[in-house]
Amino acid sequence: MSKETSKPEASEEVDLGQLFKLIGNAFDRFFKFIASIFIGLYKFVLLLLIHFYKRLWWYAGAIFIGTILGFIIDKSSDKLYGANMFIETNFNSARQVYENIKQFQQLAKVDQDTVELGRILNISSTEAAKLKGFYIEPDMDENKIVEMYSDFYKSLDSLSRADMTYDRYKESLNAYNFKTHRIGVASTDKHLYKKIEKAFTQELVNNTYLEDLLEVNQLNLDRKEKTLSEQVQKTDSLVEAYLKIRINESNKEPIPGSGTTLYMGDAESGNLVVDESKIVDKRLNLENQKLEVYQQKVEGQNVVNVLAGFPNTGYDIRSWSDKMKFTLPIALFSLTFLVFMFLGLGKYLDKQSKTI
Repeated sequence: MSKETSKPEASEEVDLGQLFKLIGNAFDRFFKFIASIFIGLYKFVLLLLIHFYKRLWWYAGAIFIGTILGFIIDKSSDKLYGANMFIETNFNSARQVYENIKQFQQLAKVDQDTVELGRILNISSTEAAKLKGFYIEPDMDENKIVEMYSDFYKSLDSLSRADMTYDRYKESLNAYNFKTHRIGVASTDKHLYKKIEKAFTQELVNNTYLEDLLEVNQLNLDRKEKTLSEQVQKTDSLVEAYLKIRINESNKEPIPGSGTTLYMGDAESGNLVVDESKIVDKRLNLENQKLEVYQQKVEGQNVVNVLAGFPNTGYDIRSWSDKMKFTLPIALFSLTFLVFMFLGLGKYLDKQSKTI
């Protein structure tokens, strides 16, 4: 009986031994694979170092020649300057502004029509040829988008609010939804920006409908300002009249049951004279409305307001990849490397062809 029970235990020990052996072999193969990768990388780096060491003067010469030629080319070629203008669009004029910027870009970079571009900007054709590009994008940040979303969310009903999340609202926005935009101009003449600023701003919006809206808006603001001024004058006259009444009443001998009773709005019947402080508060409210009208007139006096014009001179907008003193040495170094690789490949193929 004891012999029968010992046999399963022995077989279990054999199975466990085989299992641990398989696991050990798997780990061994895994670590050997990792080691082979590092060994391969080590050999590859070593071969590269040997290659560059044997041909050090060739590569050093390529870098030296590329740097010298790059400096000469950069010195003789025109630099590319840039400058930005920040604008605020009124009366939903952003679409017209973007279309006009596309026209400027077409004339400057694609068609290179310096005659038409010079005519529009009131500069010579030679100066217009130095303009290399016009670009525009909305000047936005996360805080502004959150503010816009908050105002938009308040205008929705309960059903629409459940569907309109912030991420969905943000994805639905386009450049025309923003009022502030950044316009960039690229030129090879850094002193050209102030010369084109006035004509360029005028040409940003050339639309009869928008100009009519501007005129009507200014007329409405003028009428509103005139009405508010008349109301302020009437309020001043009313305050003066009530003050005179109060003074006259204070100088009289008090007679029970008699006196002047004036009522205004929800004044209590027990008061003999109206409290003129309410009229003063109304006058202050009218003055605040006038201040708002003044601000609206300034903000809306143009279809496009220039928040920040072009600087007096542009600034270098070239990146390192646009400068030959950096790109030419890299190009010559790479070309030298490819030449040696092709020569080495040719020798290897020639050697293999002899063994076949």
